[in-house]
Amino acid sequence: MAETKSEQKPTRKTHAANTPEMAPEEIFRKFLKDGEYRNTPERFEVLDAVMKWDDHFDADNLFIDLKNRGSKVSRATVYKTLNLLHECGLVSRYRFSQGHAQYEKTIDRPHHDHLICTTCGKIIEFDNSRVVQMQNDICIAYGFRPLYHSFQVFTECLDGAMDIQDCEYAGQRKSALMNPHKKKNHSIK
Repeated sequence: MAETKSEQKPTRKTHAANTPEMAPEEIFRKFLKDGEYRNTPERFEVLDAVMKWDDHFDADNLFIDLKNRGSKVSRATVYKTLNLLHECGLVSRYRFSQGHAQYEKTIDRPHHDHLICTTCGKIIEFDNSRVVQMQNDICIAYGFRPLYHSFQVFTECLDGAMDIQDCEYAGQRKSALMNPHKKKNHSIK
């Protein structure tokens, strides 16, 4: 049985954040060439928009941001390009809740993990060396070499434990969805 073109395409073998010597454009260009994907200006326009985003976003937020800047990139191109960027390791994809996938770039961001409130949607980023040590210990115990990890703790924040109308973050979240350029900082370092 002959292999089809899609069966021959490379899968992500390394995390792009582990190749700091290459610019994101170079990583993506090489991934597209190796996988025999089309190298289009629209895909690089999406990449450029992603690299400017400093927080979590979904495909629709990114599409709206591009449209607000006068881009002609289609919604389908945004979704397809985000999948390719995820495959090549330039973005991480998360399912924090029952909603849409959330993304964040992997380049120019320190590794971190997430606390997610299941009531109001608040996302707290944190870094804890014990999580990395636990990853390494578990891999050694089972004979694996760690590459990267994603640690998510689904919680109910103290604000979220109250009536959702009283949750301070719920109002901020609604505002952020209405104005995707406004930066918010809920990171714990």
